[in-house]
Amino acid sequence: MVITNFCCLIASTFPKFLCTVLLLWGYYSAIFKVDFVLVRSALLRIAIFLFVSILLILSLVLYYLVVLVRPGSPLECSLLCLPDYKDGDVISPPSFLVNNTVTVTHNGLYRFCRKCKVWKPDRCHHCSSCNKCVLRMDHHCPWFAECIGFRNHKFFVQFLGYSALFCITIAVVTGWANYRFFITETLSMDDFSFHILFAFFTSIMFGLCLLIFSIFTDYQLLKNRTTIESYESQSYRYRQNSHTLGNIFDNGSKRNWCSIMGNTIIEWLLPIRRHSIYGYNDGLRYEVNERLYRKMQEDAVIQKRLSNKLQKYKLKQSKVREDAVRPFIGNSGYIH
Repeated sequence: MVITNFCCLIASTFPKFLCTVLLLWGYYSAIFKVDFVLVRSALLRIAIFLFVSILLILSLVLYYLVVLVRPGSPLECSLLCLPDYKDGDVISPPSFLVNNTVTVTHNGLYRFCRKCKVWKPDRCHHCSSCNKCVLRMDHHCPWFAECIGFRNHKFFVQFLGYSALFCITIAVVTGWANYRFFITETLSMDDFSFHILFAFFTSIMFGLCLLIFSIFTDYQLLKNRTTIESYESQSYRYRQNSHTLGNIFDNGSKRNWCSIMGNTIIEWLLPIRRHSIYGYNDGLRYEVNERLYRKMQEDAVIQKRLSNKLQKYKLKQSKVREDAVRPFIGNSGYIH
């Protein structure tokens, strides 16, 4: 037990330590090995220092906000919890869930997590790494040792953007020094160091990865679609699913973006949280696309009518067969 707890502590602490060290080391290489040493213009030197410092502070603050804020869990809502539940118990969903949920299991039942003993609202999933259900779960990120979900998704998006810009800036600053040393040979060996070379390649590698992830995450955000929802089909009520109907939570790019990032450009850029004018802001309920929801209901009505007609047709055919066979059956019930 002690060894298991120790391993879990290492697994959760090491990513935080590594990310912090990489950010600080990149800052050290760009500022103390290039900016303060090689840049001759005082104005340019101050500009680089301020710009890189702001990006570093924002990246570190946002990283630890993702870790500390946590994504949120339905376990925090007493209306959804069944602490006395045992396997085999017959349970009914609370009215709150029935009135505010459109996603169901593949067999049409309201979703219930037997591990957490809690009803799962829309877009909620159980994380095996965190061992709990997470509100609007996007994915579990090993670099944070934390789930990305309802409450920390905005900070995650901002971190990707600012850290990608930070890495690209480090690559440009250290790349300029490498260019002077290897190409133009205007930089002496005394002024060049291993930090500059290694920081250049490391920042390019991480910068490209972060930029790709940032673009992908922003695109998903504009579609109001989580990473899980992008590769798993979601079952909706009335026997519908996301593959045939589409994403029922997509309410247009602007509305989707503002529901997570905030209402103003200041909120988009700074690590502050305010209630959006769009949506419910509680992680338990989500706005749905009215057009798709009406289509879902209309399709359900059509399916019900077709089902009733098919049932009547089967009954009619069964009666016709009975009438056709009856003359050949005697009183004894045997065919003559």
